Parts: sequence; structure tokens; C-alpha cells
Amino acid sequence: MEPYLILIYYLLLLLLFAYFLVFHSNMTPSSSSSSTSSLDPSSINDLVTEIDDFSFYHHPSWPQRWSHPEFTGDYENNWRKAPWSKQTKRRTTRFLLNSLESQFPWGYIIYRTVYTAESDELWLIALEKLDQSMDYSIDSDLNTAKENRKKKREDLQPDPTPEQLVKESRKHVIFSDKKFWDGASIDQIRAHFMQYLRASKGRGYGRFEGCLLIDERSLKSIVASSSPRPQLGEAFVGMIDGRYPDETRHDPGYKGFMRVDIFCLWFLYGELGNNSMRALCPEGVPEGLIPVYDEGTGTAHDEEGNVVPVYLTQGRNRGRRLF
Repeated sequence: MEPYLILIYYLLLLLLFAYFLVFHSNMTPSSSSSSTSSLDPSSINDLVTEIDDFSFYHHPSWPQRWSHPEFTGDYENNWRKAPWSKQTKRRTTRFLLNSLESQFPWGYIIYRTVYTAESDELWLIALEKLDQSMDYSIDSDLNTAKENRKKKREDLQPDPTPEQLVKESRKHVIFSDKKFWDGASIDQIRAHFMQYLRASKGRGYGRFEGCLLIDERSLKSIVASSSPRPQLGEAFVGMIDGRYPDETRHDPGYKGFMRVDIFCLWFLYGELGNNSMRALCPEGVPEGLIPVYDEGTGTAHDEEGNVVPVYLTQGRNRGRRLF
């Protein structure tokens, strides 16, 4: 065989080998591309490490750690030098200046329990509306400050930096896997959340005081609600206390579950900085009805989400309010 034919022969073999490597690597999942999202929920909890108060919060289901350009270096000291830090009547300012690194990013742990063709179309819409509602409530103090400026005819515009930082530092933990959570009960979700609390030595704001449940009723209520500012009573999510009943046995009227008006989720998160879910759950709800947190004394729902008029009071040994 001529030398040039031998050369061509080996070049063809080399090209075939390279093609095989490229094709095989594309068809076979690599260890770097796999993530904790493929693990069962209990295995994810097993990956939890002790939380450092001076490190940003990280949930093991997230593929990478959260970061933000305004949360670097001695950011808290820099914030305290900014003019907006003196505007302590705003919830956002107090939230930013009173939180440790481990409380950023803030956000709820959310479980989706409905998996139908319709819910698949509505899920992302519901999450977007949920965040829009929270953004609107985050801006509420800023909007009030703007209105007061107009009434007093002041030239200085309120600085929106605190609200922007709070919105940009929100990151929920979302469990949305049909294999594990389709039709999951409150007790099943509580068991998993409780395991997470034990593994993480649960500390901090709302993410450790209660997890959110979005079932078919709450999903449809969110999608149907006004946007970006839903009216009170339009939309709700469930909230489950992961410490019930172990830490609440002395309170027979408390069931470890309530609903939350979605417009109040931001306000509730701040309240949970100094109060347990048990302390904020409305009292006096008759058997068979569901207590609903609305930042006031609360309301009561039937199973379908209809408001039932009853006289309620809020709070069991309620402590100091952050907000």
C-alpha cells in the first residue's frame, strides 16, 4: 500500500474515534452536569451542612451559591453610611440592617403538590404572580413615602435602594417534582421539612418557621388574582409548621397549619423574625375551618377557600415585631 494511502487510512480512523468520543460524551450524562435535583428529597436533606451565621444561606438543591454585587466586602458598613439607612420607618431598611449574612438570600421553602396538564401551564404564571405580589408589598412603604413627599411638597425623592436590594436578594427553595410530591399530604411535607430543620439546625427568618404549600386550590386562586396588587382574600397559599406538634403540645387549639394571603407574605416573613408561626396563627377558628393570616386579626376559610365570617384574635404569646 502506498504511504499516502496508509496516512489517509489512519486519519480516517482518527476522525472516527474523535466522532465516537464527541457523540458518546453528548449522550452520557457527566458527573458535573448531574445535580441534586435528581436526588430524592431525603437525600437532599442529607447534604445540608451546619449554617454559618457569617456566610450566605445555601440550600443543597441549588446548583450554585447565591451572590450579588451589593453583598460583597463590608457591605453592611457601607449601607450604614448611605443616606437611605436613616430611613428606618421603612420595613426594607430595618430588614437589611438587622439581618446576618446567613439570612440572605431570604425566601420561603415552597412545595408544589398538584401535577396536572392544567397545573403545568399555570405553575410558572403562579410563581410570577406570587413574586409580583411580594414586590408590590415590599414597595408599600416606599410608595407611602412618595405620597407623603407630594403632600408636603418636598423636593427630595425617597431612595428606592432598600426595596431594590430586598427584591433582588429573594430566592425561594422550590420542591416541584411529580415523582415525590404529587398529592403529598400536609403530614408528608411536614416530615420532610422537619428533617431539614434538624439537619440545618434551623435558624433565621420565615424559611425556618414554616414552609409553603401550593395545591390545586391555592394555585388557581393565585392565577386568578389581580396583579400586581391582589386584593385581600383573593389568593392564598398554605403554611406548615415544621415544629408541630413536638414544640406545641401545650396548645391544643393549634393545628400547625394555616393559610396566608399572598399579599401578606412579605410582612409575614419579617414577623417570623421574632415570632413563631404558632404565635402568628389566628385564634378562635371553629373546628372544620382553616385560619388565614392577613397581617391583622386574620380570617377563616372553608376547604374551598371561601371566607367564613367569624370573630378571631391573633397571636399566642406574640413577641416583639421586627416590622
